[in-house]
Amino acid sequence: MAKQLILHGRVQGVFCRAYCSQYARERHVRGTASNLSDGTVRVLLNTDDMELVNRYIQDITTNPKGFTFYGRIVSVDVADHAGPLSGDYQF
Repeated sequence: MAKQLILHGRVQGVFCRAYCSQYARERHVRGTASNLSDGTVRVLLNTDDMELVNRYIQDITTNPKGFTFYGRIVSVDVADHAGPLSGDYQF
């Protein structure tokens, strides 16, 4: 089952969706990212491997590769996602 991540912080208009896709490619996982109306970003990852998800979250919150990102992720909510992997930014 896919995982849904809701990113909180300064995440819209700061290159967040592209930034998230870069770390997904680093981890060889496909997914999507979308801006939500409440100011958060939703990332759907096509994996049920929680170890991979946790490493991905560590990557996007600490940015060890120094990818371009002008915002800040302060917290991430994780849930299972049973629907299609739809979103406006696919990777």
